[in-house]
Amino acid sequence: MMRLLAAVSTMALGFLLGLGHDAQACSLSDRQLTIQLEPRSAELGAQNARVLAEWFLQWRDGLGIESLIVVAPAVKSQKGIADERLHNVARIFERLNIGKAPIAYEVEVRGDSFPDVKYLNSLDVSVQPACIKSGTCCQGGNTISR
Repeated sequence: MMRLLAAVSTMALGFLLGLGHDAQACSLSDRQLTIQLEPRSAELGAQNARVLAEWFLQWRDGLGIESLIVVAPAVKSQKGIADERLHNVARIFERLNIGKAPIAYEVEVRGDSFPDVKYLNSLDVSVQPACIKSGTCCQGGNTISR
């Protein structure tokens, strides 16, 4: 029974990815990027700015970008810092977004007693690749491994 379930799972995965018998595996990992920031600072820093720009360019010039979302978590009393962090990310992406992909910026407000300080000092960026809409992420020359 377990072997049958494993075989069915493998076939289903291959079907979902549009893989034939001779195709290479396709992966869409790295669709989300998390950036750690200094506590109580809106500054991204040069290293984080570079990481964001390189990640964006990899998607833009690779499989394409259908849309992006940038989320900055914050406790209620520090929402202003999260807004500034998003503004700083927007300044980077505005220069690189030549295809004018829609980008959503959200502050995820938590209660002031939220305990995960590391999470509160991060930014999450997620991409919806253009190839997902067209169904071409794992076909032909678009076979990737990230």
